Amino acid sequence: EQQGVIFRPSLAALSPLLDKYDQRSYLQNIEVPVPNFALLEKPEDLHGLSSQTFPLVLKARRHGYDGQGTFIVKNIAELTRIWEQYNCPSMLVEEFVPFQKELAIMVARNAQGEIVTYPVVETFQHQQVCRQVIAPAEISESISAEAQAIAKTLVSKLEFVGILGIEFFLTSTQKLLVNEIAPRTHNSGHYSLDACDVSQFEMQLRAVADLSLTKPILKTEVALMVNLLGYEISQSDYQAKREQIAQLGNTFVHWYGKKGARPGRKMGHVTVLFNGNYVQVEEIASRIEEIWYS
Repeated sequence: EQQGVIFRPSLAALSPLLDKYDQRSYLQNIEVPVPNFALLEKPEDLHGLSSQTFPLVLKARRHGYDGQGTFIVKNIAELTRIWEQYNCPSMLVEEFVPFQKELAIMVARNAQGEIVTYPVVETFQHQQVCRQVIAPAEISESISAEAQAIAKTLVSKLEFVGILGIEFFLTSTQKLLVNEIAPRTHNSGHYSLDACDVSQFEMQLRAVADLSLTKPILKTEVALMVNLLGYEISQSDYQAKREQIAQLGNTFVHWYGKKGARPGRKMGHVTVLFNGNYVQVEEIASRIEEIWYS
């Protein structure tokens, strides 16, 4: 950057997002709703915790993704054991949110300040790894509008250029809380490859190349994305299973060509388009997973 290289997004825009504690603090400062949080740096920081405080979420401040470095702890003994196991680094501690739904949104901004958002989606996690995404989410228009407003506020404040994913908790009282931010294309936006006229990947290129941004159009009433997660140590390409899934109709299989599967590794994903309501979604999702994990 000091040599005149232009980064998009800029290093200044990325700076408050890379460390989870810094990210929480930044969001709080710009009045974006987040779970209650604190910093764990020394043993004295544990003194204010009581049995009523738990469960809590303990997170590594950097380099965590797909649930890595994230722990849901049930008591002070478990928290202390995990913290000491990692040699007592500085970590983020936050309240456990008993959410009603997990939501996500992709938002893009170019250098001219044009901003577009994708539909708010519902995500389903298994062992803290995204397993399914449904677009659009079954939520009220007011919640959708609030998620879009938060997304636009964030990229405007950061002067962010590119595409960015935001994950939310929706509580039982219909309160939106930002869980995490991914300053890049994101798993929750993969459905856009088949379900939108402009995918999140094209939108990223348009944003950083100073091209105009047009609001993406959902070409189907409902879209389902199912991650094909590794469930064993294997060098197989699972060709037979992929062919069987592809025969389900209105189904698109994306295989990443990774060399070797392991439990939890994202090997590919499947998108299914529905020109109807949400009734069939659960049935088809179960069928895909039955084929894949059998």
